[in-house]
Amino acid sequence: MIVDSLVLIAVGAGLAWANGANDVSKGIATLVGSGVTDYRRAVAWGALWTGVGGLLGALLSGAMLSTFGSGLMAEGFTPTFAAALGTLLCATTWVLLATWTRLPVSTTHAIVGSLIGVTVLSQGGDAMRWSVLVDKIALPLLLSPFLALGLTWLLLRLLPARTPAAAAGDPCLCATVQPTLQVGPGGHAVLGASRLVVVQAPAAVCAVEQPSAVRLTLGRLHWLTSGATSLARGMNDGPKIVALSLAAGALSRGAQVPVQWLFAVVSLGMVGGSLVAGRRVTQVLAEGVTPMDDQEGFVANLMTAGLVTAGAVFGLPMSTTHVATGAIFGAGVRRGSLDWRALRQIAAAWVVTLPAAAALGGLCWWVIEHGVG
Repeated sequence: MIVDSLVLIAVGAGLAWANGANDVSKGIATLVGSGVTDYRRAVAWGALWTGVGGLLGALLSGAMLSTFGSGLMAEGFTPTFAAALGTLLCATTWVLLATWTRLPVSTTHAIVGSLIGVTVLSQGGDAMRWSVLVDKIALPLLLSPFLALGLTWLLLRLLPARTPAAAAGDPCLCATVQPTLQVGPGGHAVLGASRLVVVQAPAAVCAVEQPSAVRLTLGRLHWLTSGATSLARGMNDGPKIVALSLAAGALSRGAQVPVQWLFAVVSLGMVGGSLVAGRRVTQVLAEGVTPMDDQEGFVANLMTAGLVTAGAVFGLPMSTTHVATGAIFGAGVRRGSLDWRALRQIAAAWVVTLPAAAALGGLCWWVIEHGVG
């Protein structure tokens, strides 16, 4: 029982590590691409909020756990331990391969593809609930990048265009606490109650005239939306990995791992993968798709965070990869500067992921079943 539990934890952590390595880029690429910060700080920021999101997933993941736990299997069919383990192992293999080749792929796509390949090969096509697969997984995965692209393009169209020379004139809200002067006994001025004073001015003016004020600029808002995207990603992806690990544990020869421990292990795995290998795919999205400025990066992350958070809460497993990349494409369409070669490579990786993961999943199941069965 202890050995099975350790195997289960290791496999779940491996998929989480691969997920972090490939997917942390989706929340931080705009920070680097727009020149807000460097790769080291961006990766650390994304890893931090991914970990927080993974832990929050334990509280808000009921719908996602249900979908990926047993919701995709038809009634009367029960997966084997080899099937559940094969799904995890081959989804991990595909995501790691994509990360090594610097391709931003969807962990959700890899999991679903691997699950289909394992289930169909081990129990036949009737074992899958295809209607649930289409309604709750395929449609959100297919529609979400186009929705992100359209919403990002629309909002950027509504906002005034910015020029490179306008950076120093970015609007800034400067908040300070100032005491008030009151007339005391004898006509002397005395300090009264403090008051909050908020002034809007260009960022450069705020920095000079209000050096001690709390300043809220577009750049700082960009950091916040980047963190929100990473948080949403952790909330969306962590429960999928935990659900598959729990399913494997329930089917094993006695592996029992508390769900809280699995969420902790998966969160740590995502953080570790982000920190160690998160830069590879981040470079592609930050530099290879389109130039962008602070405003475009902020809007792209805002749309990504909103859509992925909604998906996590309602159990719709959107791919952060597809949503974030769609949003960045929206910025590129608005700017008219998309790199079509990079776009074709990314799109090809998306198309290949599902069948490749399905083939790998079937192969993993066969090896495990005939090796340990």
